[in-house]
Amino acid sequence: MNGKFETITGYFQVVFAAATMMTIPSVSHAMDWYGGLSLGQARHEATVGDLLGPSFTTGSIDGNDGAFRLFAGMVLWDKYIGAEFGYVDLGEALAQSGSARASSTAKGYTASIAGLIPFTDRLGMILRIGVDGIKTTLTTSGPGVPPGSHSTDLKIFGGTGVQYDFSKKMGARLEVERYNMGSIGSPYINMISGGIVYRFGK
Repeated sequence: MNGKFETITGYFQVVFAAATMMTIPSVSHAMDWYGGLSLGQARHEATVGDLLGPSFTTGSIDGNDGAFRLFAGMVLWDKYIGAEFGYVDLGEALAQSGSARASSTAKGYTASIAGLIPFTDRLGMILRIGVDGIKTTLTTSGPGVPPGSHSTDLKIFGGTGVQYDFSKKMGARLEVERYNMGSIGSPYINMISGGIVYRFGK
């Protein structure tokens, strides 16, 4: 497990270093930083077998839960390209078959490149691609259920959305993101969210 965390840390260091190097040419002008918070809902694309084990084929599952993402970013090229780093909580999925129960939670860190395609001076489309280090924790109970476990995996995620700027400092986002998960729990998680962006630069 320590090896996985070291690998994830190494990837984030590489991404951060690359983003910093890309920013160096514009430092003499200004380095624009921004941050924000997005709230929404996550949908875990999981079956009963994904959470309780392959021997379970029937039962009920609830894959919808609240989710949020905190993020900070820096502008790499004007306002059109940014590097963003964040923390995401993708909520919980629950499965039950008779007296067997399981829950799967997912939360972790993200690093991505976000592009903005402007429609007008205030409205634009967001395109995002990046990597996430998501820790999945699977908790189980009941007869015939494999023991609980946890795993941290480095995966690719992406998304799209729209952003509307109220002013040079404040904006709002509506985004849809898809997370490719790891070896346990939900194979995929989709998140839809709305959020606020605040710019610290000039």
